[in-house]
Amino acid sequence: MRSPRHTLILMALILLGQAGCQHYGPRTITADRIPYNAAIAASWKEQTLLNIVKLRYADTPFFVDVPQITSGYTLQGAAVANAGIFPPVSNLASFAQQLGATLNLQAGYQDRPTISYVPQTGSQFIRNLTQPINPGSVLFLLQSGYPADVVFDLTVDSINGVRNRSVSGGQLRPADPEFIQVVQTIRKAQITGHVGIRVEHDKDKKDSVAFFFHDQGVDPALAKELAEVRKILRVDPDRRDFRVVFGGTAKSPNEIAILSRSVLRVLTELSTFVEPPIEHLAGGIAPGLGDLEADPKAPLRVFSGAKKPHDPFVAVCYEGQWFWIDKSDFLSKRTMAYVLVLLALADTGAKDSLPVITISAN
Repeated sequence: MRSPRHTLILMALILLGQAGCQHYGPRTITADRIPYNAAIAASWKEQTLLNIVKLRYADTPFFVDVPQITSGYTLQGAAVANAGIFPPVSNLASFAQQLGATLNLQAGYQDRPTISYVPQTGSQFIRNLTQPINPGSVLFLLQSGYPADVVFDLTVDSINGVRNRSVSGGQLRPADPEFIQVVQTIRKAQITGHVGIRVEHDKDKKDSVAFFFHDQGVDPALAKELAEVRKILRVDPDRRDFRVVFGGTAKSPNEIAILSRSVLRVLTELSTFVEPPIEHLAGGIAPGLGDLEADPKAPLRVFSGAKKPHDPFVAVCYEGQWFWIDKSDFLSKRTMAYVLVLLALADTGAKDSLPVITISAN
C-alpha cells in the first residue's frame, strides 16, 4: 500500500511530464501580436502629432521607424525528488513513518524582445518628404473612395490656378471661394459616380491620368454645378475628359493642372490648426498666424494645456505643455488616418537591409 507522500510524488512527476509535452510558443502569438500592434499604432499617432506640433513652433520634424520586432522566449522547468529512511523517534514507529521524501519544483521564464529602430535621415528621405505628391496618386485616392474634399484640402495647393488655403512664412492665406466650390461639387459628383479617372498610354508608352466628368443621367442641379466647375477651371465646356498635369496653370482647355503638396507641406498646413498656449504666443515661442479663428469644421484641431487630458485620442508633451486631439473629434481622427496614407505615398525610397538576428529557441 502506497503512503500519501509517495502518491504525492508520483502525481507531481506525472504533471511535470504532461507540461513538458505542451508547446508554449503558439500561445505567445495571441498574447503578443495585438499588444505590439496597439503599441506601434499609438506610437505612430504620437510621433505624427509631435511633428505637427513641432512645425507649429517652427521646429524640425523627425521620424523614427520600427521596422522589426523579434521576441525570444525561454521557459525552463526542473523537479528534484529526495527520499530517505530516518531513525525512528520511538520503537513503536512503523516503517512508513520512518520513510521521508522531499519534492523541489523550479521554473524559469524569460521574455527578451529585440526591437529595431531606424531614424529616417539622409538625402532620399528628405527628397521623399519634400517632393510633391504625384497628382495621379492624389486622384487615385479619389478613385479608391477617399472623400474628394478631404483629399484636395490636404494635398492640393491649386487647381488650374484656383488656390487652396495655405500658409507660407508664417502668413496665412485663405482659400479662394471658387476652390471650395469646386471641391464640394466634385465631392457631390464622386458620391453619385459622375466623376472618375482613367489611365492612358501615350505614344512614348508612358502612363498618364485623365480626369473625366460622367454627364449622362446626372441630376439637373448637379449638372449645373459641374458646368460651373468647368467655367471656374477655364476648361472646354463640351469636353468630358481632361489630361491631368502637374503645375500651377494649364496650357490648354483640355488640361487640368494640379499643383500638389509634399508631405512636409501637408504637415505644415495641418500645424496651423494647433492651438498653442497664450503664454507661448505672447513670448514668441510659437509664431502667431494673425486673427485666426477656430473653425469647427477644420480637418484638425489640436488643443493644449498644462495637464494631460483624461483619455484623449492621442496626446504628446512639448515645451512643457500637453497637446492633444479629443477622442470625440471625428474629423481630426480621420485626418490623422489619411496622413498615414500620405506618408506611405511619399515613402518610395529603397529600404536599407536590416541585420539578421538569430535568437535561440530555448
